[in-house]
Amino acid sequence: MISKVTNRNYSKLQLFGAGIGTLIGMVLLMSLAQFYFEMNKIMDENRDLIDPEFLVINKKISLLATLNIREATFTAREIEEVRSQPWASKVEGFISNQFALSAYTESENFPDFYTDLFFEAIPDEYLDVKDEAWLWQEGDQSIPIILPKDYINLYNFGFAPSQGLPQISPATIGLVNFTISIRGQGKQAVYNGKIIGFSSRVNSVLTPWNFLNWANKEYGSGNSNEISRLVVETKNPTDPEIISFLNKHSYETLLEKLKSSRLNILLKFIVSFLGSLGIFIILLAFGVFILSFQLLISKSGDEIRKLKWLGYHYKEISKPYIQRFGLIISIIFLLSFLCMLFLKQVFMTYTLELGLELSKGIDFRLVFGGIIIVVIMFIINTLAILRQTKMI
Repeated sequence: MISKVTNRNYSKLQLFGAGIGTLIGMVLLMSLAQFYFEMNKIMDENRDLIDPEFLVINKKISLLATLNIREATFTAREIEEVRSQPWASKVEGFISNQFALSAYTESENFPDFYTDLFFEAIPDEYLDVKDEAWLWQEGDQSIPIILPKDYINLYNFGFAPSQGLPQISPATIGLVNFTISIRGQGKQAVYNGKIIGFSSRVNSVLTPWNFLNWANKEYGSGNSNEISRLVVETKNPTDPEIISFLNKHSYETLLEKLKSSRLNILLKFIVSFLGSLGIFIILLAFGVFILSFQLLISKSGDEIRKLKWLGYHYKEISKPYIQRFGLIISIIFLLSFLCMLFLKQVFMTYTLELGLELSKGIDFRLVFGGIIIVVIMFIINTLAILRQTKMI
């Protein structure tokens, strides 16, 4: 009887409009959250493709550095400051040769060349080239060398075509032995140089750390080994604080490697904006829900008073309104997940074409969060209905 009385002033169109608004808000909010979780998962699984784990940092070269008024090297305090950053797990400096160095080749199968050269070294754990030949001990006459991958690309696609020279594969150049001439401290020595690999991580001519340490002591100038570049292993290469720190201290790195960091910042901004919009739509629709039920109760004021005179408690009178709201919000909750599943299937079609595989199903955090939103909305509206019927 209570349901029949309270249904007399029931406005389906009004509640339908509020329900559509809530559905749109929930679908938008939950879809964005699912999208954000999926993107984070993809970035973690493909960090070797889109997120560098190592950054090479140097100071920007200014006019003062050119005029030797300010050094472009890192002090011990500056290195410690970089090491103390939350995004840096390990930091080491490059060491470079302190002696004159040249390389030349005399081969029937390779064009003769001569060039002055430089060597740098970093600890082995920072290298992306793993080879058993990357070993050196005092007394060895062969020096293993790692070149930047860009060097062979410049030769093959720039220098070689312009000079009418043959292009060379990495495997071929590894067969060529170079002669390395070292001069310093009144001493001179000749070694064999062997290219064992090409690095995509470090843009420098690298030799083993223990060789360069020994050679600097043997042939070096005796000056302190100043550090002009740092190699940093990052905990989170997409952390926007990296860019902020580099800009603040006038440091620089290969900007291409921080592209994912900038994209991550943009992604977070877009998701935050649209997420805030989704929350606003939900709150607005929820407000319409509350007002709609308040209006229904007000229109049924005479009927509610009569029911009270007949001995019905206000909680019994409120029950049909509460049940109706619970049914509507449950339907909205289920529809929002169905819509999100549909949108995810559409999105997966495009990501598979890009070679990126998304996880199946819905993230459990979304299910949990959606239940919390529904429960909160139900409790608040229930309290509002009880208060309204009690006041009449």
